[in-house]
Amino acid sequence: MSATDPSSDAQSDALDGSSASAERPLVGRIPKKYCILVFLVLLAAFSSVGYFLTIELALRRYYIAALMWSPGLAALATCKLCGMRISVLGWKWGQARWQWYSYFIPIFYGLVAYGFIWLAGIGGVIDPRFLHDIRDTLGLSGWSDVSVVLFAFAILGIVDMIWHTGTALGEEIGWRGFLTPQLMRHFSFPVTSLIVGLIWAAWHAPLVYYTKYNAGPYGLNLQMLNFTILCIGMSFIMTYLRLKSGSVWTAAILHAAHNAFALILFDRMTIKYEETRLYSGEFGMVLPAVVVLFGAYFWYRAGKEGLTAPRDPEE
Repeated sequence: MSATDPSSDAQSDALDGSSASAERPLVGRIPKKYCILVFLVLLAAFSSVGYFLTIELALRRYYIAALMWSPGLAALATCKLCGMRISVLGWKWGQARWQWYSYFIPIFYGLVAYGFIWLAGIGGVIDPRFLHDIRDTLGLSGWSDVSVVLFAFAILGIVDMIWHTGTALGEEIGWRGFLTPQLMRHFSFPVTSLIVGLIWAAWHAPLVYYTKYNAGPYGLNLQMLNFTILCIGMSFIMTYLRLKSGSVWTAAILHAAHNAFALILFDRMTIKYEETRLYSGEFGMVLPAVVVLFGAYFWYRAGKEGLTAPRDPEE
């Protein structure tokens, strides 16, 4: 990963995804100084619908997708109410290398975390039920175990990424498209990353406590703690990528790759022993610890590259 940016990655427009000259102030019904509060209120309102669907009805992918788009809808509505151009959300694609980094980072930290779990004997590899399900779902009867895993990796990494990117984008328009740059007006890189990470984790709390979005019904407070650590670590990584690329797509792709590889492929490949749930997955100890180390590295990179000071996203 390069330590410096070319001139096209100029920091003056890295947060808002457009040049300052293209931005013209709009007259909004609500002063911009209240935009973060407006976003949080709208987030709670939109999310209540998704919480009802997932908690009262069922934890199904379409209900989850509706919930995941709540932050994005809140961000878009906030821009409208506060007279902000939606270009501040970072729609531009930016340099492709940042999107590739976003894609491969979760694969890398997932391999580190689950490699440790497998080698330490905390969990086994490969779960026969995973192989059976993949063969049945994808029609791979007669294929070798290695071929099944490689094909599953390709399908998840290409085809399934389309679904995951579409749902992750809904969240990331809110978290990294809107909230991160608005907080960076007032706070430093680490404080902004910490705040967004905590809000992100708290937003998931109803699912952890009231649905099966957890590692089992026991030790939920510890699971929530581990998940919060994971969110904070990922937040540091995503804040760095948002600042460097000027694009919300880096966060959407990283989030999608995390769900596709760390959450689905690596975890479902793992043979679960009696205590495995304490260590594997988003609610165990190992993956959050590894992600926090990655987050610390990107915090270090941000400091070396002068990205830690507060900045105005519309400058």
